[in-house]
Amino acid sequence: MKRGLLSLITPILVLSSLALSGCGKKANDLTTLNIICLNLGYGDTWIKNAVAKWESENPDYKVNLTASEDAASLISRNMASSNNTDDLYISVGADWKTYAAKGAFLSLDDLIEEEVDGIKIKDKVNDEYANSIYYTNTKGETHTYRLPWTAGVGGIYYNAQMFRENGWDTWLKTEYPTNTTGVPETYEELTGLIEKIKEDRVPVDGDISATVKPFVYTGKNTDYFDYAVLTWWGQLAGKEAIQEFLKYETYTVFDASIEGSAYSKLKEAVYLWDNIFSDASNYVEGSLSKTNHQAQQDFLNGYCAMMFNGEWCYNEIIRYLTNNTLPESFDLKIMKTPTAPNAVEPDISYIVGEDQYIAIPASTEKAELAKSFIKVLVSDWGCENFTTNANGLLAYKWDTTDYIAPNSFVDSLIEYKNEIDSTFTNFSNSLMYLNNIIDIWGTSAMRPFNGILSQTSNVELSFQTIASETARQWDSWKKQAGIDL
Repeated sequence: MKRGLLSLITPILVLSSLALSGCGKKANDLTTLNIICLNLGYGDTWIKNAVAKWESENPDYKVNLTASEDAASLISRNMASSNNTDDLYISVGADWKTYAAKGAFLSLDDLIEEEVDGIKIKDKVNDEYANSIYYTNTKGETHTYRLPWTAGVGGIYYNAQMFRENGWDTWLKTEYPTNTTGVPETYEELTGLIEKIKEDRVPVDGDISATVKPFVYTGKNTDYFDYAVLTWWGQLAGKEAIQEFLKYETYTVFDASIEGSAYSKLKEAVYLWDNIFSDASNYVEGSLSKTNHQAQQDFLNGYCAMMFNGEWCYNEIIRYLTNNTLPESFDLKIMKTPTAPNAVEPDISYIVGEDQYIAIPASTEKAELAKSFIKVLVSDWGCENFTTNANGLLAYKWDTTDYIAPNSFVDSLIEYKNEIDSTFTNFSNSLMYLNNIIDIWGTSAMRPFNGILSQTSNVELSFQTIASETARQWDSWKKQAGIDL
């Protein structure tokens, strides 16, 4: 696969005069495929390219694309309408489970058996999503109602140019003789580098009152910490133990006081995080009140060396620049999450994106057209198109051996994925999960990071709260999920 292929594709966005808006309805023209696609961190160039390719292969049809930051709300509104003319959704949100449960999304059972690039789509799906493409609805029937979208790489991102300029890459190799990459490979090396950065007191260019901190974080999006913390959890507990946990068979799986349990290993992982972020000298002042955009701008402007984030941060950061090109002083890359002490499975990674979906509303009259568009998206061409233009990774297998990355950031993403032996998401086949009641933290409201950072809680209290709340709510959750008590 060569990048030159994509240069031949002219992005085309066909807008209908009756495009979705507050003052009109989309015409249900049987020759027009109506698509709603989320347009946030990954941008919309990749989907416009896919539209252009599909239209070139289907000259008698056209696409009416709504690429919007508000895709979730648009989908929710249209799905509730008796006059929904949408044909395809590409978006994010746990409500996909609700639509799947009541059959409001079309079954894709036949589509996953079809081949793209000589392989069945169900086999082209990345391993971490192999089980989650199947869903048991309220009638007890198991079908494929949605396909995954991205296989987001989350964790610790760093400014490689800052590492080089200040000699931190060389220092790591000297201080830790087993280090070969010039970035922290173990948790010990990460904490050592944090102290080194603080000791060096490197001035921030353009702000003589500030010195470079190891980190910045976004207090408005503390779920960004999940990506590295859950990877540490995978390293400490192992994938098999996590899969057992995700069965949600009893409330005791959330009791971190049970020695050796999977959840006790999650608490260990949170302590690794807490050891870094309980020390305010390790991050830019005021991080707790920062949005992701404010924190990323601090990162870009040299106030810190690293940030916990997701792969979409590259596209978001280049939007802050007039020419969409990173300055030479900022070489954004992802590091493999440093290995936790006592790791039992060091080459494992949590993959972001279980709440994302590619789905077809059951009300569509153009199911076959929508399916043909999905086949373009998940093809090798579609994977390359997304990686080159969205600076991210789709949730489908493709050979990157001969791929020429558009920048060093994408190179680091691909290198990261190639170094990982095992991956996992938070998907569970339990009715407790499928009915959108609980997640890894019991509920997302019990995710501990914000409370710990604001000093209204601590690690021990947070996990005690999770254990007591899940025990207290368990029978109610089971009843809501339709499980016999």
